[in-house]
Amino acid sequence: MIDQASAPIPAAEFAATQQKIQRLNYAGIDFAEALPAANASATRIDTERMVLLYEAGILAFRVTYFGAATIVNIDSITGAVIPVPVPGFGVETTVSVAEMAGAVAHAQWMAGAEWIAIEANAFQRIDGVTVQVLLANRTTGRLMRPEVILGFYLSTAEFLAQGSQVSRAAAVAIPSPVRTGCIATLGVVQTVSPDLGVNRIALEVAIVGGVTIYTWVTGFVDAAEVERDARTNAALSPQKTIPIIVAPVHIGPADLNADGGVDGRDLAELLAAWGSFNPLLDLDANGWVGGGDLAITLSSWGPGPG
Repeated sequence: MIDQASAPIPAAEFAATQQKIQRLNYAGIDFAEALPAANASATRIDTERMVLLYEAGILAFRVTYFGAATIVNIDSITGAVIPVPVPGFGVETTVSVAEMAGAVAHAQWMAGAEWIAIEANAFQRIDGVTVQVLLANRTTGRLMRPEVILGFYLSTAEFLAQGSQVSRAAAVAIPSPVRTGCIATLGVVQTVSPDLGVNRIALEVAIVGGVTIYTWVTGFVDAAEVERDARTNAALSPQKTIPIIVAPVHIGPADLNADGGVDGRDLAELLAAWGSFNPLLDLDANGWVGGGDLAITLSSWGPGPG
């Protein structure tokens, strides 16, 4: 007989649970108070399930009723009913083009002239939206990932590039084949939609038919709350770059080479960095690359959700 109490919680599930627990400190109501509010809104009492949900920076109690015909979300802070479907609820956290470009510019300026951005991601935290910027040193090839939150720069230690990170760092080295920078690309992508919110921009390096292709991939949410990707040629100047909109590519935490799935190539990158300090491969955020990161990678094995 298995002792359920001693069964380990998967690392990814544990991390998600910790996020909810941390945000509960700011909650104004609990389960007992959320349920009557949901029942009153749904005019039903046949509750089937109630869970604590955290998406797009919102911590809510989700109540479902038998038959799944009715779903009610209760804001954990205010106790108010969140309409379903909620614009942006379940959509990636985004910032405006100006905010993303400003965070990138600030990170590059604070780090110094030798550092250039090859990736930036927006995340929701308790104290606001933070932009994590991945910087590559144009001379040494080392990486650094500071955060810019509410205009403040939070520095971090340098670390060695591993696997596909090496080719991205080399792409912006002196002399560089990349002609369009991160900030210029954001300006080009903004022409796609004036009201878009940006979640992610990253330099992608791929070899196709023996030719190396350099591409900026920008994840954004348009005015209709639809997640899309814009792909632009990084080896051309901004004036010659034409955005190509494709279906969104959802990059999971274990998709280390950002190709849309988790397979042997991601595992190889992880094993090559085993025991080292590398925040990009430290999936469980314990300070080093090890067994917890391997567990997350194996549990995410297979193609992405598309």
